[in-house]
Amino acid sequence: MPWRRRVALGAVAALVVALAPAAAEARDGDTSRPRNPTPPVAVNVPGLAYPVYVLPVGPKDDRTPRQRCWDAETARLGTPLTELDRRTIDLKCSQR
Repeated sequence: MPWRRRVALGAVAALVVALAPAAAEARDGDTSRPRNPTPPVAVNVPGLAYPVYVLPVGPKDDRTPRQRCWDAETARLGTPLTELDRRTIDLKCSQR
């Protein structure tokens, strides 16, 4: 019976791996940019029996977590920031 347990655990692990990106995206809450806007492209390489899938690389976000927090909060407020708004955002984003 141990092989059935291994098959069941393998199926559960595959399900967790398949659902992890959707759970992470829902948890992140950042919907400003899609995770993968274009589907992968299959490229046939001579000498290989299977196609190679290529994902296009998008621009890298090189902002710090603090700057991303600051940008998100200023976008959420939308109006010109007062001194109190700036101090509140600075306090909220200071631990990132």
